Amino acid sequence: MNWMKKWNFPKRSETIAGALTGIWCFLILTVFPLYMKDHYVKLGDGKYGFFLWSGLLLLVPAALFFCGTLLCAGSERKLGALDLAMLLYLGAALLSWVFSVDRTRAFTGANGWFMGLGTQLLFVLSYFLISRLPLPRTLLFAGHFFGSSLVFLLGLLNRFGIDPLGVYDGLNDSLRLLFLSTVGQASWYSGYLCTVLTVGVTVFFVSHSPVVRFFAGLHCVLGFSGAVTQNSDSAFFSLGFLFFGLFLASCDDPDRMECFFETVLLMLGSFKLMGVLQLFFPQRAVKLGAVSEFFSQSTATWLLFAAVALLYAAFLYFRLRRPDLSMTSIGKRLRKISAAAVLFLLAAYPLAVFFNTSGLLQDWFGFQSRNQYLLFDRQWGNSRGFIWFFTLQAFWALPFGRKLVGVGCDCFSAYCYRDAQLGARLHHFFGQNQTLTNAHNEFLNLLFCMGIVGLLAFCLLLAVAFCRFFRARQKTPLALMGALAVLAYAAHNFFCYQQICCAPYLFLILGLAENLMKYKSEKSTIPGGTK
Repeated sequence: MNWMKKWNFPKRSETIAGALTGIWCFLILTVFPLYMKDHYVKLGDGKYGFFLWSGLLLLVPAALFFCGTLLCAGSERKLGALDLAMLLYLGAALLSWVFSVDRTRAFTGANGWFMGLGTQLLFVLSYFLISRLPLPRTLLFAGHFFGSSLVFLLGLLNRFGIDPLGVYDGLNDSLRLLFLSTVGQASWYSGYLCTVLTVGVTVFFVSHSPVVRFFAGLHCVLGFSGAVTQNSDSAFFSLGFLFFGLFLASCDDPDRMECFFETVLLMLGSFKLMGVLQLFFPQRAVKLGAVSEFFSQSTATWLLFAAVALLYAAFLYFRLRRPDLSMTSIGKRLRKISAAAVLFLLAAYPLAVFFNTSGLLQDWFGFQSRNQYLLFDRQWGNSRGFIWFFTLQAFWALPFGRKLVGVGCDCFSAYCYRDAQLGARLHHFFGQNQTLTNAHNEFLNLLFCMGIVGLLAFCLLLAVAFCRFFRARQKTPLALMGALAVLAYAAHNFFCYQQICCAPYLFLILGLAENLMKYKSEKSTIPGGTK
């Protein structure tokens, strides 16, 4: 042990572990979203290979060095609530793997998705290393803004018929609508966009440096413009929850409320900018769905922009008249009202869909809507109506033990297609040439693959993360990005699924937010500080 003390092994090994983890974070934030293999043909396989090998070559050695530090010097940091929630989630994944129907598949995951136990291990490992090691955070923020902004810009160019990377060579027009940028499928892209955009929104929201806010604002403009052109409705649901969390934080003080108005105007202005470009270049603009075109081209969005601008001006005038304005009491009331309103909408919408679909509206009021958002049938949400009912019915038929631990991580298709009855139903609906690999709802998919234990563990993880980082917003303003990432990711993936282009960023952002709290005594991470 003398040579370890002489070499200062604990400190140096921690430095090496931090350097390896920092390199991995920079690669995932900057290079990984831009990396492609054979354009869109093997994009999922290529990104998984990048994630896997970078994790094995950087995170695993970093973990070994960090374990050496802990063994030699001892850990002064106890496990927090979020750490325990992460371990519970990992324990649920391990339990599901032990009792899985196919341990090989449960470890690697389904082909093209790769969300097996091995990937979950890397997710949780990345969180623990990022949250505990000294990292070059300013460099990581810069790398994030560069990499994600370039991804957003490429997506925007694609939506106006510009293909600088030649990724559309050989693809027909219908496939061009389904794929874009270097992330691929529109739902993959929207999941990535909504999750990583929370970092830029948070920096714009909390920074007091004009230069930092300018560049963060540009990043947000690209992100919001990408959201309105990516053609996935779930992105708007995700943005709604992102701004709900931002509004809750803005109730702290007048400065935050000003920043909230500015962020909303930035989003709506980005939407309308895309709408203007679509009208000016109709031959180049890709034809999008009704929701995307509503937000980019409708008059209602102009009216909403004007209404927010008027409210912002009125708020600024009120602040001039009342420079000593405090939002302590009114902020609490606003939070309660907004939370109640969101809960009401979340309850009212399913009820409206139920009454409309069941025909009760027709019986009671002589009215029934055929709108795709109010009529829940087998085709609802690109066949999610069928998929969700199928998943719930298949789960209900599982033995009690399987209900608890599931069929195995990412083993949805492995289980369903081995069952003659379930496989026949899927083949009848989707045909012989298509394979349904997940429930197209991350929470339902967790319920089926990791059971009740896995679903509860994941929900606990999200709840603990949101509460921890939202409460920390005063002492560590940038930690708010962890709370916003939870809201944006959970809302988006209620209609989508865990995949390699998006899920790593949830754990990375949570780890980075935790890192900011643990090292909050250091100088501000971003130039100009936070307010």
